[in-house]
Amino acid sequence: MTILTEDGLQINFNGAQRAMKFDQKDPSLPDFHDLQNMPRVDFIVETDESIYFIEIKDPGRPDAVDVGGTKLLKKIVNGTLEASLIEKYIFTFFYRWAECDLDKTVHYVSLITLESALLQPIVDGMERLMINFSKKSNRWSREPLASCQIHNIETWQAVFPHWPVTRLAPVMQEA
Repeated sequence: MTILTEDGLQINFNGAQRAMKFDQKDPSLPDFHDLQNMPRVDFIVETDESIYFIEIKDPGRPDAVDVGGTKLLKKIVNGTLEASLIEKYIFTFFYRWAECDLDKTVHYVSLITLESALLQPIVDGMERLMINFSKKSNRWSREPLASCQIHNIETWQAVFPHWPVTRLAPVMQEA
């Protein structure tokens, strides 16, 4: 059982072969990410069949600089959130490829603690921007991305019931 925490959310990755905090900033820990300026996802989780790159966005957390998600909502409206999420996927993929550690199908999952209606523009933007990742060249022996998923806590719990999410502190509301 591996439990990881990010942005006031805790996820229990029951049954995973390995779960690591990929944006580890502590050089004394074994999963330290030594290229600090390289964008990266929060977690990498490996199961028997797949590797999951997981990004967390929780604008309601008590220590959030952007309480209530005002800046996040602006990023959704102007399309920069999707570009940031894609950049994290690409650089994480590149880093793990350079480590020779991508021997299974890769899924990219974003957990964003917003209402479902607010997630739809993100889903639409990701589908539009990642269209080339869903295609496969005849020359490729592997596909670079098996799926790209955007969830809030409710849809995460439905899709990944064996990986429960717990909020560690109450949601803060914008004043």
